[in-house]
Amino acid sequence: MPIDDFIAQFLKIKEHELEQKTWELWIALRPHMDKSNFISYEELLATAKQQEVKPELSDKPVNGVYVDQAFI
Repeated sequence: MPIDDFIAQFLKIKEHELEQKTWELWIALRPHMDKSNFISYEELLATAKQQEVKPELSDKPVNGVYVDQAFI
């Protein structure tokens, strides 16, 4: 399998996992919602996708190591 196909498939799986977790959270929150604090699943999903974007990397070292040098 070419690396591009693998990456595309991996990203699709991660997106599906995020959608599933968001759905489960929305189902758990739904009984506690009323007209004043209702949030639709689509709004919650958009918020979750927006928070998933990584913050910009800075050139400042953290604990003596630059962020791009850290092993995750």
